[in-house]
Amino acid sequence: MFDAPVAAPPEVVFEAISADPKTWTWFPGITSGGYETEGPHGVGSIREARMGPSVYRETILAWEAPTRWVYRVDEMTVPLAHALVEEWRIDTAPDGSLVHWTFAIDPRPMFVASMPLATRMMGKIFRTAMRNLSAGLTATAKER
Repeated sequence: MFDAPVAAPPEVVFEAISADPKTWTWFPGITSGGYETEGPHGVGSIREARMGPSVYRETILAWEAPTRWVYRVDEMTVPLAHALVEEWRIDTAPDGSLVHWTFAIDPRPMFVASMPLATRMMGKIFRTAMRNLSAGLTATAKER
């Protein structure tokens, strides 16, 4: 699990995190994506996210605005794992929110040895994403 602050209230953070992946300009590597199911989105919605050359198809498992959002990766173009689930929890914090990201993976055998390095990389990517999100939400709030 990784944690990072975001300078925005939980409602705003949840809206950004659960938004269409094509709006995820704040998350390093996400280049496009979208919900495949009609809105309003919630549990059972399906979306696709492209990260570099990899495409992930995901099903939303929990949508508890503004505190918890969970999805399962159903398909991926790079066979990294037998199973992959991500949980995003958002707590109120003095300066906005504290975001907790759990990245649960059952890696395929060829990726087991790389898990310690991958964990460090995912932590760095997450912290960068939360800094980017915080800066973007702060700029948007100032424009209002």
